[in-house]
Amino acid sequence: MLKNVLVLHKKSIFQIQAEEFKDERFLQLLKEGHESVRRVKIAHEEHLATIEAVKTELDKRKVDFQFIARIDLKFPVRNVDLMISVGGDGTFLDASHFLEGIPLLGVNSSKSSSFGHFCLANQSNFGEIIDRIQSEELAPSDILRLELELNGKVLPERPLNEILLAHNHPAATSRYLLEIDGIREEQRSSGLWIGTPAGSTGSLRSAGGSVQQITEATFQYVVREPCVRPGEADKLLRGYLRKDQTIDIVSQMRTGAMYIDGQHIEYPFELGDRLVVSASKRDLVAFVDPKVNEMFRHRDLADVDCKH
Repeated sequence: MLKNVLVLHKKSIFQIQAEEFKDERFLQLLKEGHESVRRVKIAHEEHLATIEAVKTELDKRKVDFQFIARIDLKFPVRNVDLMISVGGDGTFLDASHFLEGIPLLGVNSSKSSSFGHFCLANQSNFGEIIDRIQSEELAPSDILRLELELNGKVLPERPLNEILLAHNHPAATSRYLLEIDGIREEQRSSGLWIGTPAGSTGSLRSAGGSVQQITEATFQYVVREPCVRPGEADKLLRGYLRKDQTIDIVSQMRTGAMYIDGQHIEYPFELGDRLVVSASKRDLVAFVDPKVNEMFRHRDLADVDCKH
């Protein structure tokens, strides 16, 4: 039975650019009806309507709830029965970084602008999904996350999607030493992706990785645009790792960086830094469709937003 729920919501682009920052360029483009911002107001109105629907349905079921903006969540979530993210996949990913054991439900707040891969609910079916959770007809899934040890220190974030190791300038070569199961290579590329089954339909897939079932217990790595010299034959360009395996990377870049689940969480990965990546022993518990990744296995799939 749901008694206490925390709802994490994003702020729409319209709220941030027009209402908070009052960005003159943005407002002028909006006034002109420019194609670059045409969908922004529609997405904003959909987002607000979804928030109201979530409040209404929770009130109707006499569930105590608290709303918190995505930007204001700073500490691990405790003492709630369920966390609900209202936004898109980015909001779902942000919520996942603050949870351990507490289940997460994603609500896609703007179907016209957000793919909502992780979001089982939306404005129209939210009440039905909550009823199925309440009756235990709908069970959460355990979804693998990664653990990151940077220079001997375990980082607080447990990536749900992927990490990217690269030079912090997109035009520069990424240089690093890569080691798996005693095989060690010095590589040059445009970056290294390491990701989970949940993240296998996004950047990993775009870089040539394989789509996995979201509940699988292995993770994978893909070297992005490897720069292999004539006569060389790198072995560690792409592959899977079991939960008991690790991947070890040492930076040869003066100004490298590591990006976690997108662009918002960044760590320096500079000359001599060492990162060890493994499967976390603490999975995310979430209400998702276990077959949600299947659509990406079809070759004729129309291209969608490839970043979760």
